[in-house]
Amino acid sequence: MKSKKIRFLVKDNRVGMAHKILSALATKNMNILAMEITPPYISVKVSWDFLNWEDFKKDIKEEIKEILDIIELDMMDSEKVAKELQIIINSMEDGIIAVNKSGKIEYYNSKAAKLFGIFKGDQNKHINFLIPKEIYNPTVDINDKSSIEVSGKIRNKKVNLILDVKMIKNEVGIKLGALLIFREMDEVRRLIQTISRPSMISFDDIIGESKSLKETISIAKSVSKTEANIMILGESGTGKELFARAIHLNSNRANGPFVAVNCSAVPETLLESEFFGYDKGAFTGANRTGKQGLFELATGGSIFLDEIGDLPTHLQAKILRAIQEKCIRRIGGEKEISIDVRIISATHRNLSKMVIEKTFREDLYYRLNVIPVNIPPLRERKEDILLLVRHFIKVLGENEGKSNIKITDNAINELKKYSWPGNVRELQNVIERALIFAEDTIDVEHLLINTKPTHNLIESLIQNEDDINLPVKLPVLLEKIEYDYIIKAKEKFKSSREIAKALGISHTTVINRMRKYEKSM
Repeated sequence: MKSKKIRFLVKDNRVGMAHKILSALATKNMNILAMEITPPYISVKVSWDFLNWEDFKKDIKEEIKEILDIIELDMMDSEKVAKELQIIINSMEDGIIAVNKSGKIEYYNSKAAKLFGIFKGDQNKHINFLIPKEIYNPTVDINDKSSIEVSGKIRNKKVNLILDVKMIKNEVGIKLGALLIFREMDEVRRLIQTISRPSMISFDDIIGESKSLKETISIAKSVSKTEANIMILGESGTGKELFARAIHLNSNRANGPFVAVNCSAVPETLLESEFFGYDKGAFTGANRTGKQGLFELATGGSIFLDEIGDLPTHLQAKILRAIQEKCIRRIGGEKEISIDVRIISATHRNLSKMVIEKTFREDLYYRLNVIPVNIPPLRERKEDILLLVRHFIKVLGENEGKSNIKITDNAINELKKYSWPGNVRELQNVIERALIFAEDTIDVEHLLINTKPTHNLIESLIQNEDDINLPVKLPVLLEKIEYDYIIKAKEKFKSSREIAKALGISHTTVINRMRKYEKSM
């Protein structure tokens, strides 16, 4: 007997129609192997003694008037879905192993077979013959797990993988099995590089024609081809990370990963583990297999340490050791791990002053500051403002449907009068706000900045806390700060009462201050 797959198109899929078809097939001595109902179709897989196909169709249609058509299938729908799923899973770059609730292997794709040397005889074997229990124990683990490092020899083959475990549960949360997803460590590193690459910046992408900026780009280009550590100096908002990415992309390490970390944004309690990783059991909460640190992930490429001046002193010592010995040791680890990274650091702080004050290690300072690259602030290259404005209008305007919007000469002149304590980042924010408020043309009233000349000196005084010179007229300085906060609150809130609540002052005070500043403008 041979099997045959048949699909019936029925006019009325009422209750009992499937039973009616099954009964008709049974009278012809057909054994039903499977049935699928997807209205208006009813499909069956039967074991088939030789019958004339045309006679069979004619007989069934006469017997069951609701049947409109009968066709022969190559595959049942479920078989087709399973086949398509198998093709998709086998085409994945990740290794996939599916296990049941007791941990026996039910399915694996071709990538997993390649990674572990799995063959058909391994079907139904327990997963722990491949993966140690301390990494995944099906009798204990009932929750998803991610980013578990699997390193060592499996079947005499050295592997270095990252494992994610996704639990398979029914609708009431009872575990039915698990999906084990393996990624090669090199693929993880390439993923980091791939994620960085869309935002990678070349020197050609840095906008500006001023002499000072061109000189900075020229220096950065020349040093990018060396292996020396580079320190990028500049105020907040000048584009230090853009230069770091351009240096990496122009270096001999361009094909390696670019790992960026803002030292001021990572909690101090996590800094060491993020930089150097940790071994299993190093501290409460450390997963069972440990974790790679950023220096390991950056091997072969560059690591960008933004706001390096915010590093605590104990971590400065460990980074100095990593630079000197070109190796690191994970928290709780005993073995030395070789690293090959180029360090690009950046800060807006006065590190030489911090060295004198003993808040930054002198030896680390000279290790990092082999070649300094100074980015000029925007107020020192105001000839670049028009180029930057046109760029921001084009790029940001597309989101608002205003990429062709114009800007008046008066607005440009006002932008050039401003001291830009927030530099290029602040200019971008101002243009973004102006695009929201303007319709056809950006004019002065759309800029929402304070361009009063009397405040420019104060802004230049407070733009860098390390450069404050005394004596200073404190009442004038406080007035400037008050003015800035009221203007910012005015942009965010609609009513003076909301502004008062946000600033913690009275409604009357807000009105009086706003009148005062409007008169003085």
